Amino acid sequence: MVMHYGTISYEDFNNARQWWRTKIFTEIAASRDGVGDLLKLLGERASRPFFIIDEILKPQPVFAPIFARDRKYVFDASYSEPRTQDVDRVVMFLKKERDMPDAIAGVGGGAAMDLAKAVSICLANPRPAAEYQGYGMDMKRGPDIWVLPTLAGTGAEVTPIAVLRGPEKKLGINNDNVAPKVAVIDPALSSGAKKFNRFFSMMDCYFHHYEITHSKTSAPDAVLDSRDGVDIARRVLSHDLSEFNVNRAVESAVASVLGGSSSIGGRVGVSHAISYGLSNASPHLPHSVAVTISMLACCDIYSDGGFDDTVKFLEINGLARPTAREYGIFEPHIPGMTKTALGMEKLWLSHFGENWRDTVNDKFISDIYKKIVSA
Repeated sequence: MVMHYGTISYEDFNNARQWWRTKIFTEIAASRDGVGDLLKLLGERASRPFFIIDEILKPQPVFAPIFARDRKYVFDASYSEPRTQDVDRVVMFLKKERDMPDAIAGVGGGAAMDLAKAVSICLANPRPAAEYQGYGMDMKRGPDIWVLPTLAGTGAEVTPIAVLRGPEKKLGINNDNVAPKVAVIDPALSSGAKKFNRFFSMMDCYFHHYEITHSKTSAPDAVLDSRDGVDIARRVLSHDLSEFNVNRAVESAVASVLGGSSSIGGRVGVSHAISYGLSNASPHLPHSVAVTISMLACCDIYSDGGFDDTVKFLEINGLARPTAREYGIFEPHIPGMTKTALGMEKLWLSHFGENWRDTVNDKFISDIYKKIVSA
C-alpha cells in the first residue's frame, strides 16, 4: 500500500499513486483545484463536454465556472435521487442537439454522478433507462464519463453502477460501461457541504465497508479494501463533523474511493436490503439515512459493532436517531417494503450464505419493518 493509514495528509493524498487493491476502471486525478483541473483536463481530452451539476452547489462561488457553461443540466438532488425519467429527459434533450457530447461530467454527490453515468450509457442504447436496471445486459459504451465529487462517502466516483429510482424499483444500471473514465478528486470541495450531508454520506461509506467485511460472497481484495475503509470511516465519524476539517476531508475521500473499489468485488448485506424497501416507500428519503434507519433495527444481526457504532456516531455528532415516520413511512407500507427487500437476493446471500432462505422470509423481514415503523 502506498498510503499509511495512521495519518493521511493532503500531501499524502496528492502524492499517492494507489491505495486500493481491487481493480477499478477509473483514472483517479488527485487535485487541489478540483473545478479548475476538471475544466483543464476536459479541455485537453474532449471537445463537446456536457455537465450535470447538483443545484445545491450554485451559491458556492467555486462552482461558478461550471454553472456558467451553456451545455449543462442542473439537477435538484435534494428533491430525489435520480429517477429513470430524469435520465430519459436528459437523453431526449441531448439526442435533439446537433452535436452529441463526447463527455458527460457529473459534479456533485452520488446522485449527480449516478445521473451522469446513466445518461452516458443510455445515450448509446435505444431503450428507456428503466429497461436497463439490473445486471448482465449487453450495452454499448456512451460518451466518456467524468466526475467531480463534492461529498465523500458513496464511492460512486469509481463504481460501474448508476443507481436509479424506477417506476417499480430502486435498482442500478450495473455495467462496466457506466464506470467513470476519470474522477477528479479535491477533498476541499466538501467544505461547503452541510454537516447533515457530510455526516450521512460518511455513514453510507461506513455501512458499505462494514457490511462487505461481513460478506460471505465478496472477493478477498474487496474485503481487504473494506477493512482499511471501515477503520478510516470509523475514525472520521468518531469526531463531531459540524466544522469542516481538511484532514478529515482527505480521510473521507480515501475511504470513499475504497468504498467504491470494494463494491466492485464485494457485496453489502442486510441493512442495505432493508433500506431499499424504505427508499421505495419514500422517494424523498436519502439512501444514507435509509441505511442508518435500517442498521438501527439490526442490533441482533450486527451486534458486533455496526449497531453500536451507529448509535455512537450519532451521539458524537449530536444527532437524533432518524426514524421512518419522519419520511412518511408507516405500518401500511410494510407489505410493499417486505416484497422489495425479499427480492434483494444477492444481499441476503452475501450475509447469510447459500442457505439464506432458511432464515429470510416474509415474517423475518416484516418483523424488522415493524420495529422500524414503531421507533
